[in-house]
Amino acid sequence: MTLAKISLLVLIAPLVLCSSLYAELKITKIIHDNKSFEIVLNDDIKISNILLKNNDVKLPIYRSKNKVYKQFGILKREFRQYLVSALYQNKISSKTEKTVFKTNKLSISKKHLKIKAFVSVIFDDDIEIECRIMQSAKGLWIAWPSNKKDGVWVKDFEFINKDLKKAVEKKLIDDYIFKNDKIKGK
Repeated sequence: MTLAKISLLVLIAPLVLCSSLYAELKITKIIHDNKSFEIVLNDDIKISNILLKNNDVKLPIYRSKNKVYKQFGILKREFRQYLVSALYQNKISSKTEKTVFKTNKLSISKKHLKIKAFVSVIFDDDIEIECRIMQSAKGLWIAWPSNKKDGVWVKDFEFINKDLKKAVEKKLIDDYIFKNDKIKGK
């Protein structure tokens, strides 16, 4: 192998490794209006109201009573770079993998009657979504990120894949029941 080929491999190898390390969640759809982006990841989940500012992606936040609540977290710098690049270039991927998830935080709330717990879900180790376990007359349900605009609630996060939604929500509720029972000594 020539010195030129070795030098080229040394330069390219980190880029190839970097792109394959984070590349589980792929943008499979982009919708852009004058203000924001809406993306679909792996044909499974949709995030709306994304902004691009100063070569960075700004995910939706929730404002209430002069407080700002972060609902989304990008966990890897490489994934953030991928999002920025794909949105600027309007580049979607046709290749998708099965989206995997894990629960991260589960904090039981004793202050609210309807809010039972604050939880987060990590998808493919790339992005974290904050949500709440809520109590209603029909039972426990999950409140995913949304914002009120002009008096109407608009979803910032939705599932496209209903089987994934069912699996995630079942896991969250099961984890809540287990932790709540453990606290109560059952």
